[in-house]
Amino acid sequence: MIEKHLDGLFAQISVAFNDLDLRGDGHGAKLEHISVRPQGAGDWQWQVIPRWKRSRSGGYVSYRENANSAQAKVHAILLVLAALLADSQTQGRVLILDELGNSLGEVNRKDMLAALRDVARDQHLTILGTCQDSVLADAADVCGELLWFVHASAADIINQPTNIWAFDSNGDRTQLTEDWITAGRAHV
Repeated sequence: MIEKHLDGLFAQISVAFNDLDLRGDGHGAKLEHISVRPQGAGDWQWQVIPRWKRSRSGGYVSYRENANSAQAKVHAILLVLAALLADSQTQGRVLILDELGNSLGEVNRKDMLAALRDVARDQHLTILGTCQDSVLADAADVCGELLWFVHASAADIINQPTNIWAFDSNGDRTQLTEDWITAGRAHV
């Protein structure tokens, strides 16, 4: 029963992985999985292999095969998003991503940021992502709020006061936090 349940979950993730890849002008992706039953009492294992097509007419290749680092990073992000899309209980959850969009070219970075925005909106979850200054402008185009931590020098034991920009279709909601945020700066 557990094996069938997990097979179903992996199949849902695979469908979402493929859909995300195709939406991003990819050529298809899938998640292969193999259940390895224990001999007697022991641990049950699943081998899970993400694969994607590099061209329309090509076959599916494993993530383990040589590819440019951007391609591997894009599909890693898509796989995480596919798992979120396959889960019906994501509302209120938080996904934290480090180095958001770094090492991606402009087109891939914008596509990934848009995909993150769309999944956060559709699944009603919050995605927190750290990024370098070079990614900040692209992140600002798709996010609801930016927190900018400035590390001025190695001699500083903490960052300088945080700069905050909030973007919301309901501007009143953004204004509600202004007094609270600016009051906190008096304590620095």
